[in-house]
Amino acid sequence: MRAPVDLDAVRNTLFTAVLSDILDSLGCHGQVSDTSIRPLERGMRVVGFARTARAATVNREPARPYGKLLDSIDAMTHDEVLVIGMEPRSVSAIFGGLLATAVQVVGGRGVIVDGNIRDANEIERLGMPTFMRGLLPLDSYGRDEVVETQGAVNIGGVQVHAGDLIFADYDGVVTVPKALEHEVLEAAFAKVRGESEVRVALRAGMSTAEAFEKFGIL
Repeated sequence: MRAPVDLDAVRNTLFTAVLSDILDSLGCHGQVSDTSIRPLERGMRVVGFARTARAATVNREPARPYGKLLDSIDAMTHDEVLVIGMEPRSVSAIFGGLLATAVQVVGGRGVIVDGNIRDANEIERLGMPTFMRGLLPLDSYGRDEVVETQGAVNIGGVQVHAGDLIFADYDGVVTVPKALEHEVLEAAFAKVRGESEVRVALRAGMSTAEAFEKFGIL
């Protein structure tokens, strides 16, 4: 059983750059998704534990339309982020306004889609934090289908496992492996405190070279 994490404190205090720095310092590289994954709106931030779904591109009528995707959303808890991996040749939008409403109702913290979404205006009105590759009005019915849930998915070149900590802001998307979660967060909070001290010193007139020599933070 995982130790509790104050996700609101993580969201309100940390940011992707500091988490990326800490992961680098621990030798855990390759945890930042490529720049094609962007927020629907600039101010959107997604922080929570991954509930994963993997979609495949198909050319058939589904036996149960949207079945595994709906099951995944219905099973979400208040500390989870819906993370959908899609094939590069995806030809539709796997997520839209009604599903955003469903995620909001069950208490989900946000959505990351390595593919297209639709109903952008509705999702913006809902205020559902959503990151994606692009916008496309085509429905996923008969085109893209969730075939597996709670397995590993690829999000912008990063392998994400169910339960990994996801942090996304305007700079990008960072995945913190579950095994490193508390070590990374403890170090990240400490670095943010240190950066605040550097900021005060710089505003007081200390040179950047002096500040780096004293604090070792830049």
